Amino acid sequence: MKANSSKELGKKAEELAAAFFIEKGYHILERNYRRRCGEIDLILEDRSQLIFVEVKARTTARFGLPQEAVTYHKQHQIIRVAQWYLQEKGYTDRRARFDVLAINFSGAGGPVIEHIPWAFEIE
Repeated sequence: MKANSSKELGKKAEELAAAFFIEKGYHILERNYRRRCGEIDLILEDRSQLIFVEVKARTTARFGLPQEAVTYHKQHQIIRVAQWYLQEKGYTDRRARFDVLAINFSGAGGPVIEHIPWAFEIE
């Protein structure tokens, strides 16, 4: 994959992520939920729990693992957007968690997917 196709990589990663979670039995509520303060790639439901997912992908290890790109700043941005979502939908009493789905496209055997539940929390 070309270095200048990061949008294409992101789209492919999000499609793989959606398929991954559907296969695991999760229900997708939202994709690319946007607010002025940021975006959440996937919002899922598993029984009564809401799951906010950040999808990160890499084609090379040169810049580190995909999950390492979910910085403290990015976590707080996701949390702010999640709070908007919870308020907007009237879900303030629902249990929620924040996951990361890391996809590594650098291997010859196809993409390697790592699901990291409870990757971070609201402090």
